[in-house]
Amino acid sequence: MLDMNTWAMVAWRSLFAFLSLILLLAWGGYLRRFSFRHDVGLTGLITAAVMAISMFCYVAALKLTSVAGVMTVYVTIPFFAMGLGWLIQRKKITKRALISAAVSLVGVVVMAASASGTGDMAGNALALIMTAGFAASIVMSGKWPEMNLPAVTALACALCGAFCFAMMPQDLPVPGVHDTLWLIAFALSTQSMSYLLFMAGSRYLDPAEASLIAQADIVLGPMWVWVFFSELPASNTLLGGAITFVAVTGYLTGEYYLKRKSARKN
Repeated sequence: MLDMNTWAMVAWRSLFAFLSLILLLAWGGYLRRFSFRHDVGLTGLITAAVMAISMFCYVAALKLTSVAGVMTVYVTIPFFAMGLGWLIQRKKITKRALISAAVSLVGVVVMAASASGTGDMAGNALALIMTAGFAASIVMSGKWPEMNLPAVTALACALCGAFCFAMMPQDLPVPGVHDTLWLIAFALSTQSMSYLLFMAGSRYLDPAEASLIAQADIVLGPMWVWVFFSELPASNTLLGGAITFVAVTGYLTGEYYLKRKSARKN
């Protein structure tokens, strides 16, 4: 929907995401009693920097290589989250989580087989950085629950936007009304509100479980392409999506059953 320079797209997207989060903070009354040291601090600054890098790399990777290529790299997020969760939070890696992550990896490999052409190496490298950053954000959110997540996410958007505004060509025109509306929708759906909701929810889950939920993006991606561009996914894409969906939902169903069983015993 947006045919724009990458720096400009990420810059304007980050600006609108930042403004939406500032409005949220003002509406919740956080701005009146906001304290950088208390609400953000050093841990929040580190988390915001990691988030900002991940935010930029996501869009840049999609501009350089295919969606299937980015999604193939993105599927490794459970492995990053499990490893970082064990390293930072000493979270135990269960056998069920490992099996589910491995099965979902098979599904995305099947999906990638339907992609035409070869992915650009730079795009794949950016996708890898994005995946590692997103996984690290999940772990940090659980490790430091005292952070004010709307403030930290807004700071991440500000850092990402400021960097991209500084890097984008100065002779680019200001986006028109059509592009501005799409940029606002892009910011809300992928950077500010969705990112905030996911980070908040991940505080109550193990990193591996949160990252497996995030893999729903791999199934939904082809669906959005079909809805907006009438591009019917290839049979391999549908098959791979089904494998990934079964792996994720199977794991979550099993975890829910075990928690309910434990609750009944107690």
